[in-house]
Amino acid sequence: TIGVVPTFGVTYTGNYEFPQPLHDALDKFQADTGIDIDMHIDAASGGFLAPFVAPDIVWDFRLPRVKSISASGHKFGLAPLGCGWVIWRDEEALPQELVFNVDYLGGQIGTFAINFSRPAGQVIAQYYEFLRLGREGYT
Repeated sequence: TIGVVPTFGVTYTGNYEFPQPLHDALDKFQADTGIDIDMHIDAASGGFLAPFVAPDIVWDFRLPRVKSISASGHKFGLAPLGCGWVIWRDEEALPQELVFNVDYLGGQIGTFAINFSRPAGQVIAQYYEFLRLGREGYT
């Protein structure tokens, strides 16, 4: 097992696979076996809902085993289709196998995008919604 990935907001139902019980089970598993297993939260559908409608649910980086979270900005983040996000707890949690160092304008730049060149329209639209609505606009 390389990781546990609960779906936090199932696409068709909106149901949550609550990460806290899985996190606690992994703590017990590590205590029993010595095997340390990290978590990734697939919050494609719930990432733009839970923080605003259910802030008491602990599902994010408050859980020490959670190393990364993905969310789809185009679902409930009010961004155009194709806008998605992955964030890592910190730089150490980002696997170096995902980072490609490329020559760019005479220097080295690290990228972990699937395609290096892609339009930024979706990202700009998402950023605009963040600025326009603020946290209050998503609650």
